[in-house]
Amino acid sequence: MKERKDILLPDLGEVEEVTVVGWLKRVGDLVAEGDDLVEVETEKTTFVVPAPASGRIERIAVEKGDKVRIGGLLGEIAID
Repeated sequence: MKERKDILLPDLGEVEEVTVVGWLKRVGDLVAEGDDLVEVETEKTTFVVPAPASGRIERIAVEKGDKVRIGGLLGEIAID
């Protein structure tokens, strides 16, 4: 069974919630730890969430326009 790593929205300071702008990777794509995965925006700026581990994008849990709270699940990476 493959190990999985959750892609979580990191703490962005005083921000409590963001809007998903779009994914830069697709399910099945190979990623390296630190690769840009998903773009999110606050009322003031845009951030890119990096891959927390190397592996393959297993699942995308949120889509463009979705609201996500800090610590919320964005997706999963399968670690080979």
